[in-house]
Amino acid sequence: MDDLFEQLMESERDKAINGFYTHFIVFLAVIAGLALVNLISGDSFWIQWVVLGWGLGIAFHAYRIFVKKPQEEHKIRELRRAREKRKAAAAAEAAPAAASSDEAGKPL
Repeated sequence: MDDLFEQLMESERDKAINGFYTHFIVFLAVIAGLALVNLISGDSFWIQWVVLGWGLGIAFHAYRIFVKKPQEEHKIRELRRAREKRKAAAAAEAAPAAASSDEAGKPL
């Protein structure tokens, strides 16, 4: 069960990382095109505002994918491990109790 959970998290992480890189490549392509238009048009230099705005969006996307999401996944793993340890401890306590009650019910 834990392996399936790990595989699902890796799959979601891979999709998120691929989504970020797609976003970044589109950003680069559009900015290159807009920079070309800005240079050809001869108007005032306005491309920096587009780069600044969209660049902030890229930065937040990168933060969410490469910093925030791994922290959340680590926290989920820790909670899952703690829950499994509690279950194992409860099962270990229940097993000797069940064995001693079985022995107590047997005639001598």
